[in-house]
Amino acid sequence: MGRAVLAGLLLLVVACSDDDHGAPSSSSTAPTTTSVSIPQDPSLAGLALAASDLPAGFSPAADVDDTITAFCAGEDATAGLQASGRALIGFTRAPAGASVIQLVFRFRDGGAAEFVRQSRAILDRCSGVPDVTGLAFTYEAVPPALDEVVAAGTDDHVTRHGVSAGSGSLRIDLAVFHRGGIGQLVAVLGLDLPREEVGALATEAFTAAVGRLAAVD
Repeated sequence: MGRAVLAGLLLLVVACSDDDHGAPSSSSTAPTTTSVSIPQDPSLAGLALAASDLPAGFSPAADVDDTITAFCAGEDATAGLQASGRALIGFTRAPAGASVIQLVFRFRDGGAAEFVRQSRAILDRCSGVPDVTGLAFTYEAVPPALDEVVAAGTDDHVTRHGVSAGSGSLRIDLAVFHRGGIGQLVAVLGLDLPREEVGALATEAFTAAVGRLAAVD
């Protein structure tokens, strides 16, 4: 599978909606789900991962935009939340087989903590449930050492390891966390990679993202 296809699969799993009119999210049928326009925020640039934070071979992806945080159909982790800004960053690797995506939000009114709580609840409900594209992951706990990487320096967090239902060819290590009003989602996706290799990539990405968050205080 090519780099562009792999990046597309990752964007279907994790991302953020961008609605210019505050209309209900197209990814969710829940009546309480709303989405607001979230502009790219240059002041969040210091929190954004760079290719230098990742192993050799990773480079920025060109088409990481206009996507949604829907872990399964009708379940949006940003439902009902408002944010004043966001940063959206993606990377693919050469040779193909791995991608990284990061979303950083500056939430309003306690939204960062709620983003983590909603993500945890949705991931529990959505294990093995297809999203709107028909892609489904079975989620389980990540190894304790990887979870501890995210726990260090954050106020609350949730981590999961996902395996694509049916084929098992896709794996994802996912972290959602917040510190103060900043909420983040970082995910590493591997195609035909062993769990240990995906976990090693996730350790580097999660460590860098949490370290950047701590450095801005």
